Amino acid sequence: MTNNEIDKLVTAMGGLLQTKASPDINFVIVKNVLAGKYKWALNNLKKPIVSENWVHQCWKEHRVVPHDSYRVLPFSGLTISVTQMPSHEREEIKKIVLQNGGKYSAELIEKSTHLVCDISLIIYIILL
Repeated sequence: MTNNEIDKLVTAMGGLLQTKASPDINFVIVKNVLAGKYKWALNNLKKPIVSENWVHQCWKEHRVVPHDSYRVLPFSGLTISVTQMPSHEREEIKKIVLQNGGKYSAELIEKSTHLVCDISLIIYIILL
């Protein structure tokens, strides 16, 4: 969904979409945690950070719906890969990643944004 589409929905519901950082906002709408707005809001505001789906649901119900189930989770937009870890640790990491909105990959893939590995592997690589 583009900013223009979100703007139309927000305006039709009597709101004002601000695309620049401002402390005068009620909600921050982002696609994922990689967005600059997310980092700014997380570090500077005490306002809810929600997904675009929240705007759609507000439009659908013709009211401001509770935002808790639409908040952007800490790993939203991240693909986390794991290597050199025992299977029980991999499963725990997978569970945490999925519960927090991320995608999990047991192997390093091109779309990976983060890699979790045993610290001894990193030390080995540095020593080479």
